Amino acid sequence: MIMAWNDIDASLSSEGPESSTHSSWSSDSSSAWDDWPADFDGTGLFESLDRPDEPAIFRFDVRRILDEVEEHVGSSVVDIPKVGKGSNYFGMHMRLANTQDILVRMARCDVNWPRRAGISELVEQEVFEAEFEAKIYELLRPHRKILTPSLLYWRAPSYRLDAPQTIDRSPPQDTLGRAFFVFEKAEGVNNVWPDDAGKRFSILEQCARIRAALFSFTLPPDFVASWLMRRSPAAKSIPVDIAPTRDFAISFLAAKIDEVIPDEGGFIGFEEDHNVVGPVALKAKNSLLQLLPWILPPEADPDLPSLYRLVLEHGDFGIHNMTITDAEAPSVTSLYDWETGHIVPAILSDPQISVYVDLELDPEGEPMISRVWEGISEEDWGDCMRCAEHYFQVLSEEAPEYMAAIKAGRDARRIWFALTDWRGDDAEQYFGTLGSWAEERLSHFVAQKSEIQ
Repeated sequence: MIMAWNDIDASLSSEGPESSTHSSWSSDSSSAWDDWPADFDGTGLFESLDRPDEPAIFRFDVRRILDEVEEHVGSSVVDIPKVGKGSNYFGMHMRLANTQDILVRMARCDVNWPRRAGISELVEQEVFEAEFEAKIYELLRPHRKILTPSLLYWRAPSYRLDAPQTIDRSPPQDTLGRAFFVFEKAEGVNNVWPDDAGKRFSILEQCARIRAALFSFTLPPDFVASWLMRRSPAAKSIPVDIAPTRDFAISFLAAKIDEVIPDEGGFIGFEEDHNVVGPVALKAKNSLLQLLPWILPPEADPDLPSLYRLVLEHGDFGIHNMTITDAEAPSVTSLYDWETGHIVPAILSDPQISVYVDLELDPEGEPMISRVWEGISEEDWGDCMRCAEHYFQVLSEEAPEYMAAIKAGRDARRIWFALTDWRGDDAEQYFGTLGSWAEERLSHFVAQKSEIQ
């Protein structure tokens, strides 16, 4: 059996269709994020346009989307076979009169609805996200090994200064306040994961080659200068110039520590929870900062040439963000959805891939699986482990410098992923455990140095 949960291949996230309790759009009329009716299965939208007596599926005029698409692709839309929805975007598979298939990806958030405090920050963020994603497609399109879809047209959301400054009005019928992308639809669907082990291994081999190519891709200096700081809020406080150096990597990690664990009295976790940094978390922060110079390897090691290269991360690498052909010999045809993309020193790069579970490396650099479903059988566990081992074996063969960087940065990576994985749980307990580990490692290095002296 081939699993293909959604056939809208440039908008859906791994979470799949979301539930809804309303009959038309979001029951919270003040929400800037659109939903759709609980009984809408994503089909029949095009036919409903000829039946004006039917209730609206969306709170915007779909015909305006068709007008914008037709204006920029030079052909009329003759069908909308399927509509999908991810965390942040709607995706619409459209068929054109010239027989071309396209994918329209439009933000669920309208910056012109509702009007509330902080609207300027919302607009700035939405515009920034759209610009970054468009730049990624432009940058990677010539790179045949990374397989990004062809972007035909895009625009950032536009804030209407003339719009009423209240939420007591009808939602905008236009879509100018939403980020908008039009892609040439790649062959295949997302979330393809065959029962056949040989086909799974084939997909994993192709994914490993894509991941290796992405790691090895040399970012243009102007791209790094424009986007590294903007994609990482913590990076704004780095006191050294952006460079592929050990000094920058230390400063990059230190800035992340400071972002997640502010100084005494600062909010930690979600600001609305009003939790402040406690003594245990603060002590952990100091231990982590002291440890950094000890755990970043020297640049001069000739066997580790790629430790501090600045590399582009997808941020959500997995089959849910890929189109894959449903065939006897499945083929990965595109990697999309760069919303969480960012730039990091190579030593902090994450090779994880999401399939039916997550395939990743443990702290020792050995294959493991996570995000495992409850009640997994021993047989399924073994199958997943074989997938992890195969994926990382191919990745190691395709990019041996990747595996070398991962093993050299074992301690630094433990800190980085502990910081990025934290979801606001008990900060004192979470960072207390991390801080205890940091103190042990620091004691180890100090003792080691004393023995040498």
